[in-house]
Formats: sequence, C-alpha cells, structure tokens
Amino acid sequence: MVRSPPMSGGLDDAIGSLIEQFLTTAPGAPAVCVAVDGPDGRTAVARGLADSASGAPMTTNHAVRIASCTKTFVASTVLDLADRGLVHLDQPAIEVVAPEVASLLAEHDHGRTITVRQLLQHRSGLVDHTETEEWAEIRRSSGRSHEWTAADQLALATRSPALFAPGTAFSYSDSGYVLLGLIIEHLSGSSLAAAIRATCRFDDLGLASIYWERVEHTPPGLVRAHQYVDGEDTFAWNPTIDLFGGGGLVAAMPDLARWWTALFDGSVHEHLPLQTVDPQPSIGPDRSDTGVRIGLGMFLFELDGIEFWEHSGYWGLSTLHVPAMRTSVAFVVTGRGDGIPLLELRSSVVQALAA
Repeated sequence: MVRSPPMSGGLDDAIGSLIEQFLTTAPGAPAVCVAVDGPDGRTAVARGLADSASGAPMTTNHAVRIASCTKTFVASTVLDLADRGLVHLDQPAIEVVAPEVASLLAEHDHGRTITVRQLLQHRSGLVDHTETEEWAEIRRSSGRSHEWTAADQLALATRSPALFAPGTAFSYSDSGYVLLGLIIEHLSGSSLAAAIRATCRFDDLGLASIYWERVEHTPPGLVRAHQYVDGEDTFAWNPTIDLFGGGGLVAAMPDLARWWTALFDGSVHEHLPLQTVDPQPSIGPDRSDTGVRIGLGMFLFELDGIEFWEHSGYWGLSTLHVPAMRTSVAFVVTGRGDGIPLLELRSSVVQALAA
C-alpha cells in the first residue's frame, strides 16, 4: 500500500485525539481510522483493534468493506456511459437493461417509466429490497451465509408495491443501485467490477487497495479489518449480501480519500458538475424533510456554515469532500450499534479541518 506523506502535525494530533476520545465514549467500537487528503498533503490515523479476537492493532493500511460508499463510484460510471452516448439520464431504465432484467421491471407499478436519474437520486419509488418481508424471512432461515444474485435482490424490490410515483419523493433504495449496476454491465459489456475499475481509474491513480470483493483478486499484502454490527463479527458474512452496486468495494481509508479528491479535481472524469448541479431535497413520501440535498450518488450537507458532499456506508463508513477546503476525508468506525455516534465523529472531523 502507498503510505501517505504527513500533513501538519497539528491536524494529525487533533485527529488522533478525536479518535481516542471517541473510542473512550463508544466502547462498542473496536477501531477507528481517519484519512485526510488535501492541498497541504495527506495524513491518516488509526487506533484500536483490527480484530478483537486476536488483538491485532488497527493500522491505516487495513482495508474494509465500504458498503454504500460504493454508490458514488457507480454513479460516476453511469455518468461516463451517458457522456459516451450509451444512455441518457432521463431515459427509462427498462430501455437500457438486458431482457431478463426488463421482465423484472415490467412487474413493477412504474417499472416502465423509472428513469436513470431517478435511480441515481433515490427518487424512483422502488422499495429497498432489504426492507421487504421476503428479505427478512430469507435472513432468518439462511442466516449470514445465503448466496444472493443481483437478480434475486431486484426481484424482491420489483415484486413490492411502489412507495410513490417516480420523481415525487425521496426514499433511499439499495435496489435502485443494484439496477444501476445491471445497467452498467449491459451497456459496457463487462462486469460491474471491470467497468468501475476502468472508469474510476483505480490503476491510473495508484489506488492499490481498492478492489471489488470476490470478483477481483485481493491485492497482495492487503489485510481486511473485522467489522462488527451490534457486537457481531461480520468478517465472514457472505459478501453477496451487498455486492452488486449498492455495495461491493473494499478499500483502505487513505486510498478512498485520495479518490474523492481526484473526483473533485477532475482527475477521474469531467462530469462532476452533473453530479453536483441542482441537488434535490430529500423529502420522503410522508413529506418529512431531512434537510439534506442529494446529487447523483452523493449527498450535500452543511455544518456550521461548511458545505460538504458525502456518502456513508452501513459498516461505519463516511467519505466526504469539502469544496471550500479542497479536502477529502474517509473514515471507518469498525463497530455499528447503539451508543456508537458515527455522525458526531463526522462532525468533529469536519470541525477539526475548519479549525
């Protein structure tokens, strides 16, 4: 793995102190790693245990499953396909999928009209398959070992009633990004992993730790840290639970922060304005408003007057970029559950950058 040159000692020390304080107040979190990439350089700090059972210490070179942080990479790849004229963002998704996927969409209330843009912004009305009773029943019967396919997960969503008419509200949907993954495979003629690797320029940018679990070989020497949910070690969970576009990538935090910087400085593609222009409000079907706005594959937040684009991941991840500072952050808390305030840590890191 590429080791990041240090930033100022002040920021390094400040982040170390934040992590240590966080671990003291959230004892259910085995480890934290925070990486920062900005115009003044790079820094990464890790504390805690990468494996609670063995006592192995967490390092900045440990990789983790980044879960939904994968969605920003998926969105970037869709924009590249649009730039090449292979898809239009306001085109119905049913027109740019394989016939067997089109058959699944045809079962859905609005499956013939949901557009690619609506999928990218979670405004399709497509239910999240992980919220269905069928999903819950399979999880109860098969535990963590069930072998999923993308079609299996999309079928759970398309068999469920629409949450709302497309474009009229917001509801976060992993299933929408599973469908986007199938669109990428159909239009690119390659695997989702290969399409994203090429479009997002992992090799060109030297991001050696980022790879698609199971589909690609684990990079030599890379070690994955254990991640926990409510105290349960998820290390051996079947990766197909979250492998098809809603999640799927594995990365170390320094490389993840570097990719976000590359995305915002134009080194990944030239389509960033399309991802960030005219972000939509995240107003749910019940008219509740989180106050957060959503672009294509990322969310726009404001904290104490500081705007930043972000995407989080279920396993305790946050990836973000602060445009005014030209600085990116990636962090992981390897435990998720009650008493582990992930959002508070994110706020503390952003405030430390501002200071």
